[in-house]
Amino acid sequence: MVSKILNLEAIQYINLFSRITGTRARDCFEYADHLIFEVAPFMISRTIGENGANIKKLSGLIKRKIKVIATTQDMEEFIKAIIYPVKFKNIQRENDELIIFAPSQFKALLIGRGGAKLEQLKEILKNHFNIKKLRIL
Repeated sequence: MVSKILNLEAIQYINLFSRITGTRARDCFEYADHLIFEVAPFMISRTIGENGANIKKLSGLIKRKIKVIATTQDMEEFIKAIIYPVKFKNIQRENDELIIFAPSQFKALLIGRGGAKLEQLKEILKNHFNIKKLRIL
């Protein structure tokens, strides 16, 4: 993984997340209309809380949809967690370029209006895996 600098807003969200869930988030970023928190895999159930209580409380406080994903070094699993429920066939990495092969019905969902989701995903992958170019085929 690539080291990165968190902005003030992300640090504030991570601190609030930690106070409410009692667990530590390793990262926080936006994708689509979700605020995504990355936590250790063994802490997922504790983070979510009984019947999703912690996430519901956090979502109500910050008035945003929340998604919790497990930290992983596997790029394919990381991407699957972020874009869920959208699916893709496979990915192919060539140096600092990533190509995501997706079924035709999911391509528009991955790209987003005006390429917004594609740009967000590209920025996330740049920060985590040093991907400089992203294409959807």
